[in-house]
Amino acid sequence: MTPNTGQASCRANDTQESDMTKFPVSDGTIEKITCNRNTLLLEFTDWQEKSWLVTFEGLIAFQGVSAVGAEICDMYEEKTSFLSKEAERLELGETGISYCFTSSNGGEVIFIVVAGGYSAVEI
Repeated sequence: MTPNTGQASCRANDTQESDMTKFPVSDGTIEKITCNRNTLLLEFTDWQEKSWLVTFEGLIAFQGVSAVGAEICDMYEEKTSFLSKEAERLELGETGISYCFTSSNGGEVIFIVVAGGYSAVEI
């Protein structure tokens, strides 16, 4: 996170460690998800009632089950997930990082985004 700016970002080719510390929020609620051809926008309210806009760029795929309105306990990164493997099987010719969101209710992954990277800003 950039000091005092309320912004954070990560690219798939970053040499930094892949962990939750790059994403400025964890516990909270997914409020809204919108996307276009190459970008997915996720509006998130954290446990302190701060609102965040997370922008996933270089969007390859996403999948969710009851994600909007869900309480999230964590987001973690994987180099490969079943969704990224499916994208490879379909020969989309693109690679990215899988960003997996887990539910506070049971700890199951309920939303996955496969993208080139993301940025987050407090709104």
